[in-house]
Amino acid sequence: MSRDVFGIHHVTAITSDPQRNIDFYTGTLGLRFVKLTVNQDDPTSYHLYYGDELGRPGTILTFFHWPNIPRGHRGTSQVVATAFLVPEGSINYWMNRLMKNQIEFHGPSTRFDDEQVLSLHDPDGLELEIVAHRSADDRSSNIWKEGPIPTQHAVQGFYSVTLSEEGYERTLF
Repeated sequence: MSRDVFGIHHVTAITSDPQRNIDFYTGTLGLRFVKLTVNQDDPTSYHLYYGDELGRPGTILTFFHWPNIPRGHRGTSQVVATAFLVPEGSINYWMNRLMKNQIEFHGPSTRFDDEQVLSLHDPDGLELEIVAHRSADDRSSNIWKEGPIPTQHAVQGFYSVTLSEEGYERTLF
């Protein structure tokens, strides 16, 4: 059976503090808070959803709330960085925004000759990247137009995820 994968549907992570998580992802990064549900496997745990204006696949980042969970450690068989796409020319805006919000970051760096990248961590230590790339022009409909970020600099969904694997074989279908 052949399976075609055309992009990232969603990314799920863990947060120890849902309000701090909401403040960071909606206030600092400007993602839309799409909905709050509970974890179907653990109804005592919140399940937070962020995304674009309509909650389209490819823009959805979710978090399970597990209080008092120890901070994760980078290792194999996991996503080690989640990258968000922003329009070309937006890196200075994002550097200023992160500095204003006292968020530590690294960069900008150039990757693959056509990407400008800022690296940062969310309040729970999840590694994130903000990637400015010309492909944002093709996804401008994914912008949350009523968010706190001017539309010309807004996050337009995922750009990529970086996996840490022992070998590429486990990523094949």
